Amino acid sequence: MNYEFKLPDIGEGLTEGEVVRWLVKEGDTVKENQPLCNVLTDKAEVEVPSPKAGKIVKLFAKPGEKVKVHAPLVALELSNGVSAAPAPVPTKEAPKPADKAPNKVIRPGADETISAAAPSAANFEFLLPDIGEGLTEGEVTRWHVKVGDVVKENQPLCNVLTDKAEVEVPSPKAGKIVKLYAKPGEKVKVHKPLVSFELVGGAVKSSPQASASAAPVSTTKLAPRAAAPGQSVSATPMVRQLAKSLGVDISQISGTGPEGRVLDADVRNFKGGSGAPVATGPVNATPAVAQLARELGVNLSSVQGTGPGGRIAEWDVRKLAPQAAARPASAPASAPEAPKAQRLPVLPGETRTPFVGIRRKIAERLHHSVSTVVAVTHMEECDMTALVKLREDMKKEAEKKKVKLTYLPFIIEALVKALKEYPNFNASLDDAAGELVVKSYYNVGIAVNAGQGLIVPNIKDADKKDLWALAAEVQKLAETVRAGKIDVASLQHGSVTITNIGPLGGLFATPIINHPEVAILGLMKLQKRPVVREDKVEIRDMMNLVLTFDHRVVDGADAANFMNVIVKSLENPRTLL
Repeated sequence: MNYEFKLPDIGEGLTEGEVVRWLVKEGDTVKENQPLCNVLTDKAEVEVPSPKAGKIVKLFAKPGEKVKVHAPLVALELSNGVSAAPAPVPTKEAPKPADKAPNKVIRPGADETISAAAPSAANFEFLLPDIGEGLTEGEVTRWHVKVGDVVKENQPLCNVLTDKAEVEVPSPKAGKIVKLYAKPGEKVKVHKPLVSFELVGGAVKSSPQASASAAPVSTTKLAPRAAAPGQSVSATPMVRQLAKSLGVDISQISGTGPEGRVLDADVRNFKGGSGAPVATGPVNATPAVAQLARELGVNLSSVQGTGPGGRIAEWDVRKLAPQAAARPASAPASAPEAPKAQRLPVLPGETRTPFVGIRRKIAERLHHSVSTVVAVTHMEECDMTALVKLREDMKKEAEKKKVKLTYLPFIIEALVKALKEYPNFNASLDDAAGELVVKSYYNVGIAVNAGQGLIVPNIKDADKKDLWALAAEVQKLAETVRAGKIDVASLQHGSVTITNIGPLGGLFATPIINHPEVAILGLMKLQKRPVVREDKVEIRDMMNLVLTFDHRVVDGADAANFMNVIVKSLENPRTLL
């Protein structure tokens, strides 16, 4: 019999993954930890390494096919010539006695101390911090440092890719780089090692984290508990927003995430929407099994685990919900099976490159938008002649203020004015809750070309900024995006988006809405055109404006009136000053 390697728990509460591509084929001999394939999660592609060295006997899925967590992925003939039958995951071996006391490696924010036989004094291990949005991992796109470099506190270490953009990760301390734990293109889990330092001075400074780490390692998981009165709650902005939308007091929720962090599932369970009550004691189960339990309405605190170390396995959950187990956990019984991806034939003269990184993320988000939104595009032409002259008159003042004055700040002012008159354009549709969320803030997103695609940072509280402040903000955001240094907060909680297609040319387009927003305004080419004014043909500076809107929320008449406000403001630009 062969050793069957099953798809491991890939985090984020997922119960299955799609095999994107195989990096090996049947008959290949692989080493331990050699990459086997890439598997697609909801957030990104993750690389799955081989757990053992051996010969590939069978691949259980083709590219484009989905594999359940804990279902067979690869069959291996072990390299020592002995095949192993599938067996439960072995328990951890007792640590072997060391020849000498190893050095302690301190992990800030972690629950444990690991040992490392490093030749240096004491190393500080920096873990990938929580980068928001509920993400559990990030892809290292490039390093700004190398092993041996001496870095200062807050000096950029690397760029990490999230769902929306690359974020720069700064150094938490000054010191010498001892080890980098990932290569460009590799993924690192949140709270897993990213960089190891030898601190300046040769010793690790004492800290609350260091003190906690000095204690013996405990494998017992603490029961989740709600925050005490006045105590801060650990949760990402997305989870806090979910709690607010569901009318839940997040301080009353028992967090089951790392270090008691409140997760999306904790909020939904507390609300009671999943049918499964919140566990009141320690639960020994992977996120995939916990997700399955929520879907089947099984209370994990009442399940007796039969896996290694008493871990609750998938079959433990399913045997308590036999009727629900008869159908796939990822979809209702009545849902039709989605068609499987069909690989295109490989033809001579074709060049194939992996479709990964930011471009792949953009594709996923756009596909989600067009699959969700009922999009309609309305176009109007705008006479920009007066605005062209006004901007020209203000150029000298802009030079004194050292601000680049484009047409965009005027358009933002006009857009905000229209949003105030028609607030349903400054909204989001919460499909899950069945609620229209109308916003009292005006965070205007600006689509910026980042090389691999458009990134949309937003100007916070655009209604509270004057023309010059908007001009400076537009310039700053564009430079930050192009330098690859935009932060996640600048990409969150947008109201509406502007995409400026005009400088590249074009008279008409159908921009795709930046979901969950309701509308996106496209700016087309500004050019001189003959138009009729009082029965006379005149040459005027004209621009086409296109508005794509979600017809589920607003009607065509609303869009026409909304655009009329914008056009009227731009054709009389001094009203915006």
